[in-house]
Amino acid sequence: MTPERDSDDPSRLRVVAFPCPSKSWPKSQAPVRNLGLTPLSKALGPVAMKPKGHWCDRCVGVWYSHFGEARCPSCGGRS
Repeated sequence: MTPERDSDDPSRLRVVAFPCPSKSWPKSQAPVRNLGLTPLSKALGPVAMKPKGHWCDRCVGVWYSHFGEARCPSCGGRS
């Protein structure tokens, strides 16, 4: 991919926005809370693989799971 030139000044390069995923980063002024592991992941105990983080809009925080769980352990939300 070649950089695009600015039309006003051909010697300057213009920054082209990178395509992002459909969901944008949360725009919250509150600090992000750590909601911890899900009960199933806690019951499993320490494992070699790292848990995956998931964002909860209701709790304004991140919760973690070793599995494909879809519910926040704090509020039960699915978004």
